[in-house]
Amino acid sequence: YPHERDALKTDRRECMYDFKTFAQMNLDLIFQGFDRMPQPGEEVFAKRFTMQLGGGPIVCPIVLEQLGFRVRLGTFLGQDDVSNLCRRLLDQRGFSSYDEFTQDNPDPVVVTSVFSWEHDRGFLAHNEGVYESVLDPETVYGFLRDAKVVFAPVGQPEVTRRLHEEGVKVVYDSGWSDDLSIDGIKAFLPYIDVYTPNDKEARKLAGTDDLEEAVRFLAGYTPHPVVTLGKGGCAYWHDGSIRYVSAIDEFRAVDTTGAGDNFLTGIIYGLLTEEPLDRCVRLGNIFAGKSTTAVGCFGAAVTPALIRKYL
Repeated sequence: YPHERDALKTDRRECMYDFKTFAQMNLDLIFQGFDRMPQPGEEVFAKRFTMQLGGGPIVCPIVLEQLGFRVRLGTFLGQDDVSNLCRRLLDQRGFSSYDEFTQDNPDPVVVTSVFSWEHDRGFLAHNEGVYESVLDPETVYGFLRDAKVVFAPVGQPEVTRRLHEEGVKVVYDSGWSDDLSIDGIKAFLPYIDVYTPNDKEARKLAGTDDLEEAVRFLAGYTPHPVVTLGKGGCAYWHDGSIRYVSAIDEFRAVDTTGAGDNFLTGIIYGLLTEEPLDRCVRLGNIFAGKSTTAVGCFGAAVTPALIRKYL
């Protein structure tokens, strides 16, 4: 653990940070305890509602900083009320390790209504698509270059290649979109150390309903695809074969919002503590499972004691 281990051995002596990422700022409006979605002209009441910071790569630095790592977030905020609300929510979490990058869009924050049922979720989001792709490559590279592990920058394949070749560990999770395709991400997948789509995303990318066929397909593009399976744990490619790691059964799920982002955070934790891939995947399951025991992405804290217990 960070306070118990020597500094990570690295030839990249200029490293100052353990982890860095760019990320959209996300605000989640989470509704729970309702019987059905409203039809046009109807009103349906939820028993519970909460508003909090949402998911995506933003989860990784916030959770990792709480575990003692040195992190930095690059994000996009405006001067509108929603952006100011997000600044207040970051301040309430005690998180100030972020830089705001200049962009032209006055409304850069992603606002998502999360409809959370017991076993699944639905989303209605407003997203202007303000990513680090709006920045010039040297700005993106300059921000990320002094970290040991980074999240792959969106729309910057040459920066991803350059970082990877310099010894930076690169992780990536593309997330779902209706136009998700291998053509949109294959330019930088060879430079991704760990890629973590869920099973639906993996099957769409591979154009197949067969999980193992999808894992093999992704292994043709990236060295370590790790496909999350919800309650089924995950399947991953290692040394020329497909392996499985089970989920942690002891965690009682109340909300799965942010589970995938916390899974990726566990993977990064394992990379930073120099764990082998199978234990990195196990850490992903620990972080993801714990996150489902409270509402939202940050409701359930992962502690060193919890990690020791389940790892």
